[in-house]
Amino acid sequence: MEKLSNKISETFVAEDAEGAERTEIAGQPVVIFRPKKGKVVGVTFVVTAANMPLSKYTSIIDALNSVDHVVVGIYVNAITLNRNTHRIKAEAIPQIFEEIKTDFRVNKFDIVGHSVGAKIALLTAALYDEQNQIRNIVALDPVDQNPVEFTNESQLKQVLGGGSKSQSNADGGDGKNLSLTSSKADITLTFTDSGSMIVSKKHNAREIQKKNPSVKLVLHRNTHHMVYTDEGGLLSWKALMGKGESPDRNKAVKAETLQLIKEKAMKSSIGGSATGQVNSVMGKVKKEWKSAKAELKELGEDGMKKGNQLAGAAKFTSMFKM
Repeated sequence: MEKLSNKISETFVAEDAEGAERTEIAGQPVVIFRPKKGKVVGVTFVVTAANMPLSKYTSIIDALNSVDHVVVGIYVNAITLNRNTHRIKAEAIPQIFEEIKTDFRVNKFDIVGHSVGAKIALLTAALYDEQNQIRNIVALDPVDQNPVEFTNESQLKQVLGGGSKSQSNADGGDGKNLSLTSSKADITLTFTDSGSMIVSKKHNAREIQKKNPSVKLVLHRNTHHMVYTDEGGLLSWKALMGKGESPDRNKAVKAETLQLIKEKAMKSSIGGSATGQVNSVMGKVKKEWKSAKAELKELGEDGMKKGNQLAGAAKFTSMFKM
């Protein structure tokens, strides 16, 4: 029994991964992971699934650190979850960024969220990004439940039928679904068909994407909801979420996801100071090209003069030969 208790603690307690820096920013507890090189070109928030410690996302954190992104980890504690928790976490993300962006010399940020953490990422884009500071979101198998915010059919029918906002649903909705259509962020959702007892088909990534067609959807079939986490611990949410049909398939999906996250981060890094560096190089190239062009023109003019002189001399010589 003691062994089982220890395994439960290892799986569900918010333990820190190696190299973590636990702190509080904007009134929120966060864990910061800095690139080992010391160079920073971007900031990515990693928001966990409910009660899943950040140590279960070490491979994602390492992938982001490897492309010089600082990772700000946010742990979602389902024990204290209430109707407002999702929005409180979502609103905190840009507030945290405001306090750290000067230190890291960046003006935009990315978010990688998993499960309820993915939903929180989407809430940030839908409600709290007035300054358009979010560059990319990778929402890994988002769960739009407790409360429903993006996929509530009763809310949608109510709006189409002319219902008023005062007719809020029991889950705390405001009479209509939230939308991602006005977001300037590059948003990608992933979807697994795990057949989970917890993730409703009415409120998964596919349903969110149907109502927000501008958002990209990546299908990860024949795998499970927790495929994006690192293995470890006897007991995990996989007991409720399914395990997928093939270990090889799970491994392939994990590798594809890490590559997607890295590519988005690297793409987002071509901005800010990186853009300035690129523009500086291009400016030097243009300057050198203009200089070379001027030199060629000058040489050409000199050549023409010398050619004309030689032609004149030849003509003068031929007159004497006659």
